[in-house]
Amino acid sequence: MEIGYNKLNITPTQPVHIAGYNRKELSKGVLDPIEINSLVIKENNKTIIFSILDSIIIEDCVILPVKKAIFENFGIPFEQIIIGCIHTHSAPAYFKPFFENVYIDQELQKSLIQSFIKSISKALASLEDASLTMETTQIEGLYGNRNVKDGCVDKSINVLHFMNSHSKNEICSFIQMSCHPTILNGSNFKLSADLLGWIRQKYQTKTQVPCMIVNGFCGDVSTRFYRELKGEDELERVSSSIIQQMNDLNPLDVLFNDLKCTSFEKSYQYNGQSDPFVQKEIPHLKEKIQNSQNDVEKAIASQLLYNLEFKASKGEMVLKLYSHIIKLGNILFISLPGDITAALGKRIVDHFKDYKVIILGYCENYSNYFVCKEDYSKYFETYISRLSKGNADDFIQHVINQADDLLK
Repeated sequence: MEIGYNKLNITPTQPVHIAGYNRKELSKGVLDPIEINSLVIKENNKTIIFSILDSIIIEDCVILPVKKAIFENFGIPFEQIIIGCIHTHSAPAYFKPFFENVYIDQELQKSLIQSFIKSISKALASLEDASLTMETTQIEGLYGNRNVKDGCVDKSINVLHFMNSHSKNEICSFIQMSCHPTILNGSNFKLSADLLGWIRQKYQTKTQVPCMIVNGFCGDVSTRFYRELKGEDELERVSSSIIQQMNDLNPLDVLFNDLKCTSFEKSYQYNGQSDPFVQKEIPHLKEKIQNSQNDVEKAIASQLLYNLEFKASKGEMVLKLYSHIIKLGNILFISLPGDITAALGKRIVDHFKDYKVIILGYCENYSNYFVCKEDYSKYFETYISRLSKGNADDFIQHVINQADDLLK
């Protein structure tokens, strides 16, 4: 196996608009770096690329030109290039989230294409013989299901270590976890990769090894019920506590002798004007707003109503959902295109008990929230989902079926 890695700092030097929380003011300084991290894995003449941006979302307007350039320059097919983000709500507004009205600087967005190409190209140029180890641990008392404190959640942190086969020096580490990076809220105007960026930075400092991090299935997972402080103080507390708990990483038996991959696209139609939940809930929310004497309750209902009416105003939409499935020995990487709730992610992990499953959320064109049938209509996530009831379940089952076929 060969490994290539690149870390590229792309932090803007001038104030920029921030995507997340509908902030109108420009950024005021930098809390931590905004990065692109690219990892290349090559085995038996097959090459897989992971390239992850510090951003709230990512879209095809950047993804497709990057993949086209990498294919033309290096001959690597689109389906072997996974491009994603970590979902921080405090990075530059490279893209416009569906429910936000934020200004997008087209030049800033366009610069991302060259930055991705540069990072991936440098990673491909740095290939060296490598071996792999993997460790895991459970994080307790810092984050969980944000709707029901003891609800479904994945609190595991998985760490892959890539070492030079000859010198045994570590080339890079690769961390996967599942938690919304939303410790910083709309009152923050400093650019930041938030919780995942701070964990990445602290783990690098601790190990003296370059580190990249990816987010998993955290659609309904956050620090909501565990917060003690605010802003930067809470970010320091939580990230430091997670790093401390990572002192107890447990080694896993991993193999990396076989690299296989597949990918697929599946489309779903959505129309808020005819969706049963939207049409039933709009009059209910209007009545609630009219009759409520509680200002907080009224504000929440107003925001939910806005989301539903906004979806309805868009008429028919087609979501093209894309997933990559990569088998590397007994490790299974699966990319998913949005906010995957914990129950849906758990279905995938539980199905492949003989494999170490690494879910990479927020990859490919961002498609908002994936909510299972059991939770549909219960919580906030449904109000900002562009999938009808049952669509998310169908897509996740399709992922499982495609992975089963790959593993035969």
